[in-house]
Amino acid sequence: MTDTFGPSAPQADPPPPGTAFGLVGLDRRVIWQSDPQMLDMLTACAPEPCDAERVAQRFGADRMSAALQRGWLQSPDELCRDYHLVSGEIEITSHCNWGCRFCPVSMDPKPPRTMPMDLFEEIIAKLADVGTIDYVTFQHYNEPTLDKHFTDRLEVLARHRMQLALYTNASALTPDKIDALRRLGVLRHLIVNMPSIDPGEFAELTASRSYPHVVRNLEQAITAGFRVQIVVNGAGERLARNLEGLTRRYAPLGVEVFPSLTCDRAGDGPAEYFQDVHVDGQLTGCGWPVHHANISVTGDMFLCCNDYYQRETFGNIRDGSIHDLMTSDAAVRLRRQVFGVADAAAGFLCRRCHNQQLDFPAREFRPIATFG
Repeated sequence: MTDTFGPSAPQADPPPPGTAFGLVGLDRRVIWQSDPQMLDMLTACAPEPCDAERVAQRFGADRMSAALQRGWLQSPDELCRDYHLVSGEIEITSHCNWGCRFCPVSMDPKPPRTMPMDLFEEIIAKLADVGTIDYVTFQHYNEPTLDKHFTDRLEVLARHRMQLALYTNASALTPDKIDALRRLGVLRHLIVNMPSIDPGEFAELTASRSYPHVVRNLEQAITAGFRVQIVVNGAGERLARNLEGLTRRYAPLGVEVFPSLTCDRAGDGPAEYFQDVHVDGQLTGCGWPVHHANISVTGDMFLCCNDYYQRETFGNIRDGSIHDLMTSDAAVRLRRQVFGVADAAAGFLCRRCHNQQLDFPAREFRPIATFG
């Protein structure tokens, strides 16, 4: 399975003797099963809606009833209403001071906008009420530390006991911001975008001359004792070389250095990283729309972090609770397209995304119906 931080394993106790298979729920917990006919029944019902009476006759009424009670079999009308949020991805600003060549900002930067504090406070209160949120982020192709309300937002998180995964280029991660993060204790993880250790190549890749500021601020964050990751964007030999250089410099300091999956953001990214994905037929599901609440600078909720232009929206945070919005007809309609329950429009975002390719190595799952 994948998360904002990368691969993660489902949560499971060791399978007991006689286990035939396991099912992973939206809460990422595994339920072990010893009855292989349960899997046969789920496999038979997966490709298309089935008549309940015929399913009961073929596999047994008790087995079908157990699957219904657990939600493993559902009425087609109820499919895609469930969700299990683990993060709130909040666009606190719409501005970035870099123009990274692997990012849509380099092609079409958005006008600077800042989320009002009253809207932010409403979002955090509603996310806290969900009860399953592990962390929030402050980004959607922006630089959070440019936000004039940055410290005020940290104080809101502290009041609601919410954790922050701070994605940043570190160019404006000044000592006062580092001190606020340390004092308020809200930082779960600091993830720094640093594509190269070489100042000249860094400037080329980011369209920025902030290399000295980034290095200084990054070192101060490390000294502060934060858990720090460096994410290295790129592709091919250049990525391998930069990954090696950054690892050699920062891994001895306790920093985790990882390559990032640089992609074309469902067709909206630069041509250099164009993946030319187009998925025909029924789509086959994705965990992002059920695990992550994406909220724009104006409070709109939208489908996915790959939606740079926020085309696929399904309501505004002011319109109700998170639960109201996640179970709204508009939200369910979008998820039904993502999961192939309904036909997706020809221009639907997910048709251009690598997460819909069955052979994509970082897929969260493959639906039962796609196996032979």
